[in-house]
Amino acid sequence: MSTKSSLGKGLGAMFPELLKRVDERPSYILCGVEELTPNRFQARKSFRDQEQKNLVASIRKSGVIQPIVVRRAAEGYEIIAGERRWRAAQQAGLKEVPVVIREAGDLDAAEWSIVENIQRESLNPVEEAEAFRILADKFGLSQEDIALRVAKDRSTVANSLRLLRLPAEILDGLVARKISSGHARCLLSLEQPPIQLQAYRTVLERTLSVRETEQLVKKLLKTKGNKDRKKEPAGGPHLRHLENSLTERFLSAVRIRPGRKSGRIEIRFSGEEELNRLINLLLDGKP
Repeated sequence: MSTKSSLGKGLGAMFPELLKRVDERPSYILCGVEELTPNRFQARKSFRDQEQKNLVASIRKSGVIQPIVVRRAAEGYEIIAGERRWRAAQQAGLKEVPVVIREAGDLDAAEWSIVENIQRESLNPVEEAEAFRILADKFGLSQEDIALRVAKDRSTVANSLRLLRLPAEILDGLVARKISSGHARCLLSLEQPPIQLQAYRTVLERTLSVRETEQLVKKLLKTKGNKDRKKEPAGGPHLRHLENSLTERFLSAVRIRPGRKSGRIEIRFSGEEELNRLINLLLDGKP
């Protein structure tokens, strides 16, 4: 592998923290595509959209203009940022790609990968939420920490994470763009998965707008309003606040059921993967 001329400002503008000094520009090398492996913390799952096809066509014509950021691995290099370009280069038939080698820990690799995807707007809402969950579960970052690292409001991060509490069928619909994030946030208000699924299927059948979905949700909440009032715990608003705090902490619906002499705390999950995630959180004691 031979060292080439210095990298232009494109990567430095996207990742200013990669440059130690203003006048320092990292040189890049040409690396065989087979020497690279994907980022273990890559949030993006789909690389088969029209945007990717356009990138393949562009690289086939002009090559890879912006180098791929990598770190050394046990064998070869692990991609930090630029997996789309690496995949597209392979599809375009390239044997080598330009790379910049950086010293980076797992948290850096995860953060830079997520930031690149967010800046390029290449993640769907579920992938973005999963990316935030990786930062929370794997690295123990709070929502405030995540918001600071990805340059988003804390409320944006919180609302994104809340989407993961929806049933898998609804999340699949969100990925497939059958519904928008606005629809999904409306369905979260219903809390119980069977009712959420009922509303979701109604939205699809009637092709409801977000505003119409809000009205549907309000009607469904009214029909069970009396039942909800009967279920209000003895602690009232205080217990509801605790429930909301725990729900935010575990990213799953939590209910506190007090009794005269004893009570219970219920954490809702959907599927084995969600159960394992919650067990790991409870055993590790991490938020």
